[in-house]
Amino acid sequence: MTDNKSWRRLIALGLLCFVVIAIFKLSSQPYSKQTIQPLLNRTLSWETAERLLPGVDIHYDGKEYRRDINPYGMIEFAFRKSAHLFVYGVLAAVTALVLRLFRLRPLSTAALSLAVVGFVAILDEWNQRYSAARTPTYQDVLVDLTGGAISLAVCFGISALYKQWRIIRTAGRR
Repeated sequence: MTDNKSWRRLIALGLLCFVVIAIFKLSSQPYSKQTIQPLLNRTLSWETAERLLPGVDIHYDGKEYRRDINPYGMIEFAFRKSAHLFVYGVLAAVTALVLRLFRLRPLSTAALSLAVVGFVAILDEWNQRYSAARTPTYQDVLVDLTGGAISLAVCFGISALYKQWRIIRTAGRR
């Protein structure tokens, strides 16, 4: 493992392990340690919170989130689902990075990355069954897969733009 490729692969695999461990560490925490509603209550008036939110009702996993009933709960819901999108987007991007270092084709990389995201998301929800005051939901797996798919679309889009830029830059030097 003295060559540069091996070290890059090892570092990328280490980063992937770190992301997966962080996901499971966070999902093992009880809801009471993760809630941001007390912070919102201290820093944002009820009226301001209500004004910031759109006039839509959200139905998710048998619960209803409404700005006029609990704006702090609705803000927290949006924050938590955004965190799912972001964290699983990072997982998809890091997984794709690892797989690309092993010279897999882009379509295989994307498919396997989404498979890893789905697998980790399902295990994460299973893990929440055993965590205090946490509720596993299949909808969260769908949110996680959406975050992974968006991330992969952005990553592959940036990669394609970078390749085009390199081609144009190289052609300009001739």
